[in-house]
Amino acid sequence: MKKLALVSLLALSGAAFATGPTPPSGGPAHVVISGQSTQVALFNNTSISNKSADDDALAKQNISSNSGNVTVSGQSVQLTAINGGSVKNEAHTDYAVATQNLSSNLGKVDIKGQSLQVTAANNSMISNYAANDRGRAIQNIASNNGCDTCK
Repeated sequence: MKKLALVSLLALSGAAFATGPTPPSGGPAHVVISGQSTQVALFNNTSISNKSADDDALAKQNISSNSGNVTVSGQSVQLTAINGGSVKNEAHTDYAVATQNLSSNLGKVDIKGQSLQVTAANNSMISNYAANDRGRAIQNIASNNGCDTCK
């Protein structure tokens, strides 16, 4: 736990940061970072699984990351720390969709001030499972979701 506290303080101090230019062209999804963005993922004795079982099934998993049209012009800290557990995201059967986000942004999200998102699990299982034909499972934990079609 002391290591987790130390890493959290390091992340919050702004010691690590990323900057980025204007949004890339050629597609609707992009991430723009012109402020400070710190993303940390710590795992100990943890299994991370992202599984798409059938031909047309889709499983997407983001852990301490940005996905979609995300703009960070302020300060963003996203921290995921899991100890002794498993994180699963699975889509089974035809056209099933499973989307899982841990301490991450998805869709159209603008961060202009300060944003702190933390996911901490100890001996826990975090699971997201989509079954049945065209089944959908959307899971967001300590995250922003600006995706209107993901509800």
